[in-house]
Amino acid sequence: MTEEEIIKVATKTAIEVYEQRIEREQEMRRKRARENTKKLLRGYNELKEHCEHAIANTEDSVPSDLQLILAEVFDRKGLLKVEAIAASKRRTQLIIEHIDCMLDVYRKQCAYRSSENFYVLMAYYVHGDNIKMIADDVAVKKGVKSLDERTIYRYLEQAESDLSLLIWGLQAV
Repeated sequence: MTEEEIIKVATKTAIEVYEQRIEREQEMRRKRARENTKKLLRGYNELKEHCEHAIANTEDSVPSDLQLILAEVFDRKGLLKVEAIAASKRRTQLIIEHIDCMLDVYRKQCAYRSSENFYVLMAYYVHGDNIKMIADDVAVKKGVKSLDERTIYRYLEQAESDLSLLIWGLQAV
């Protein structure tokens, strides 16, 4: 084998290895985005409750004496903890607003395509329905006698992927 042939083979192999690495990294990003989407959806109701009920500052609290108690009990470190709660509430509100907007976009997309994916996603993650119950509901909606649970899982997987793309953008591609 000549030096030129060796260089061509080495170059081709290096390119193939590089492309495989890029492909694996993209697949990992897609998988991570989908897993993060599922985590957000699993905790959706709790995150909304956090936004509604977290006391981010003393003005949000019900007892008016709380301001005095906080001033007396907490030193600067304690106040930092209160500020951390407020920052957490703000971040959570921003995330929930984004998820709500993307859910609305996805709802409209599914309605336009006459797809059951949005209904399945919301029933499973937000309302906590089991797959059998969802399959029965979708079967009734479609006017069929029954629907295989595996079909519902496929709807759910597609919805998770679609919503991941909406929530995370290019990171999920």
